[in-house]
Amino acid sequence: MKGWNYWGTRGESRFRAHLHSSIAYVLEEPELAGVFNKDLEKKLLIFTTRVRRCDGKPFEAIDRARFFLKSATRKLPPALKYLPRNYFEDPVIFARNLPEELRSEYVRPLTRRNCHAVIEASCLVPVAMGKPLIPQDLQQGSYPGDHHSVFMDGGYALKMPMRLFERDPRFQAVGEWAHAGKTIIFCCDPMGHLWETSARLHRLNDLPSVMRAAGEDRLLVIHPDHKVEAGFLCVDHATTMRTFHRGQEQAHRLLSSGKVRAFLQV
Repeated sequence: MKGWNYWGTRGESRFRAHLHSSIAYVLEEPELAGVFNKDLEKKLLIFTTRVRRCDGKPFEAIDRARFFLKSATRKLPPALKYLPRNYFEDPVIFARNLPEELRSEYVRPLTRRNCHAVIEASCLVPVAMGKPLIPQDLQQGSYPGDHHSVFMDGGYALKMPMRLFERDPRFQAVGEWAHAGKTIIFCCDPMGHLWETSARLHRLNDLPSVMRAAGEDRLLVIHPDHKVEAGFLCVDHATTMRTFHRGQEQAHRLLSSGKVRAFLQV
């Protein structure tokens, strides 16, 4: 992909190389042509987290370690979670077909040129997957808040956008623009918990709007019916494939169920 050439100068790990290559493989030119077909009115939103130190200093190795630790302790009880302080963590959304009037520092266009890098940033956990991306890697205009900032996994600042779209004035307009009559959420939590961020501090299942949408059959949450064996940093091929095949089996069961088939009917 021309224009996405920061890779050769960053010296990242093999794990990061696999991430980078898999995104490029899945979104080659034919797929990009479909995603960015101007004749289609489809919307695509990708969520990232922009992180800055409150003291204005550059983001360094110790900062990457802190955010890795935050991710590593996300499943622990609240009192045992590591929540780094002295950082600004802003959700930044990249959207395809974004109207000009909705563009802002926090809602930016998703384009052919930045698509691969934005996807990489959206799932990037520091240390485990190498260095976070810097604003220049995303190949879009810079904003004052981008100074000495990095972009990483969207789940740090935003995992499920329902409450944010309802209450945060920075995102209410784009939430209305992205509104759909029906919503399917694929959730990796075996209990179907909808966590607002990856830190798992706020569960959205009991949010009135979420309960109302589920009750009116406008929201379908699909989650594993078993404990997921492979974690997000699993490097064991056999474990990964067992997890994949169990997911396939559940998908076949769901697609043949009356509830799911009825929900998918237009």
